[in-house]
Amino acid sequence: MTSNLYFSNDMLRCGRCGKESLIHDKILGEIFCKSCGFVIDEKINDLNHDSINFDDGKNNRRTGTKMSMSVHDFGLSTMIGDINKDAKGNPISASTNATLKRIRILDQRSQLHKHIDINYRLAFDVLQRIQDKIGVSDHVKELAAYIYRKAVEQKITQGRSINAVVAASMYAACRNTYTLRTLRDISEVTDIKPKKIAQSYRAIVKQLDLKIPVVNQVSCLSKISNNLGVSEKTKYLAMEILKKAADLQILAGRDPVGISAAILYYACLIKKEPFTQTQVAEASRVTAVTVRNRFHEIKKIIHLDLN
Repeated sequence: MTSNLYFSNDMLRCGRCGKESLIHDKILGEIFCKSCGFVIDEKINDLNHDSINFDDGKNNRRTGTKMSMSVHDFGLSTMIGDINKDAKGNPISASTNATLKRIRILDQRSQLHKHIDINYRLAFDVLQRIQDKIGVSDHVKELAAYIYRKAVEQKITQGRSINAVVAASMYAACRNTYTLRTLRDISEVTDIKPKKIAQSYRAIVKQLDLKIPVVNQVSCLSKISNNLGVSEKTKYLAMEILKKAADLQILAGRDPVGISAAILYYACLIKKEPFTQTQVAEASRVTAVTVRNRFHEIKKIIHLDLN
């Protein structure tokens, strides 16, 4: 089994720490520094291609669109070109041109003669827009398309909005691949209320029996810290508070984003960082009420000197 991580030869040094320890994650589509964790680039397409080299020295590369779960027909349909010329590049006659036009129309209609094909085309158009707006890799999109197809097979889409089920499938794919995207992130780009996405998400997880991993609190805390722009000392203290909270088992049953935001706010108070609850809430994309409530819960159990 091959590894999905390999050292990048295209870039030699990290722009932040200057060390030669860059790694390319093919699944997440990211290049990051192994030493400091700085993400150099993301959403990188896999540029590898199949090729056949013959003894005559010619390099004949295989071309064509690859199979994709996020295309209604898996990318296996025929396509008649729009260029009205023959194989030698000469213009075709008017009668042949009219015949080709009718064939193109029939070809397009034949690809969508089933209701399920129309459903998939609409759903995957929405899925593509979500991917573009929240910035996830093609691997996450393909997994979301697979989950949506399974949801359709189990009739989870009946009585529910297609867009809501697509959004829930994308959220499930993000959770499954440890890609840190919240319900609120997906809600804002789809104009669907988080409650509706959550309802479809719970139905998908239950009926498809998905094994969703727990959100990594450290990654969640790091993302909020970077959005807020706190110092490294404050970030380190927040990590220590998070470790104490985990040891005391007070993280169970809590929203990981809300609890991370509250812990970071606690660390900001101790280190005299000039960030308010509202600013922390905006950086973490939760409400200030959530930050305040989680902060008071943590403060009662973990007592630290604020002076």
